[in-house]
Amino acid sequence: MSHSGLDAAAVSLRAWLNSRQFTDLSAPEVTRFFTDSISAWATGLGYDARREVLLPSRPDAPRARRLDLQLRHRSGKGAPISIEIDRTSKLLSLDKLTQAAELGHLSLWVRWSREPVRVPIPPRVRLIRAHVLRRHVAHGPDRVSLQADSCG
Repeated sequence: MSHSGLDAAAVSLRAWLNSRQFTDLSAPEVTRFFTDSISAWATGLGYDARREVLLPSRPDAPRARRLDLQLRHRSGKGAPISIEIDRTSKLLSLDKLTQAAELGHLSLWVRWSREPVRVPIPPRVRLIRAHVLRRHVAHGPDRVSLQADSCG
């Protein structure tokens, strides 16, 4: 796998996400926002975006695992891009991305939180952090906002 291709994908997606913003979304709406935004980025670059794609089964995984997004270029050229979108530091997400990298995919982890990442990031995975703002609401779920240029 080319680290330059992985880095280029991460830089491009990070720039795209830095041009996006939202205000007062619930957690499910935030996940949908990132999924839809990343799909739009991919489509603009000639990729087809598939959601909830099964990874090949492994003997050490008791059940099938799904990637949040998998992108494949319409030309059939280049490596697929596998993406996980989370608000917490999920070891399962990193394990899925590592497996995708072993299959030759470019693996990107989009994490939306202000909390620090407390797990080591494997060398074949790139992290894109969306530094969201969380507002506590007296009645109802917390609301989340993202300002432009908040993804690093």
